[in-house]
Amino acid sequence: MDHNQLLEKYHSSAISFVEEGKKISAEKLNLSKDGEWSAAFVIHHIADAEIQFGVRYANALCEDNPTIVPFDEEKFPTGLQYNKRSVSVSLDSLAASHAMNYEILKNASDADWSRISTHPQRGAVTLLQSVTLSANHIEGHIAQLQNAAI
Repeated sequence: MDHNQLLEKYHSSAISFVEEGKKISAEKLNLSKDGEWSAAFVIHHIADAEIQFGVRYANALCEDNPTIVPFDEEKFPTGLQYNKRSVSVSLDSLAASHAMNYEILKNASDADWSRISTHPQRGAVTLLQSVTLSANHIEGHIAQLQNAAI
């Protein structure tokens, strides 16, 4: 997949995620099925991940071989108090941070997509690989929101 196709997937996945999140009734937002995260927690998780990935994109575009700081998604719900956060704020944050990240990535040159960052566990990661990971991550959580809305 070239970077233009990837950008379309990244963008459409985020838009679909926000749309699905808005469909979930207030009564169902905090319900958890089979020990899974509730829809609210998934929404906060994706909003937080978009911010984390945005930092990775900015560093990849502005620094020479920056080190990626991993984030532990298991620590975020407690540390960032998901149980006290507003779903509407997280959806708005996701939409806004995604729009900014998307604009930045649209302006990246062909050469920029090959820029390298270093992940402590994965080693060398190109900007294309980082965006692919993010797009797949968002897409993977859409089904969770669709199931929560039922």
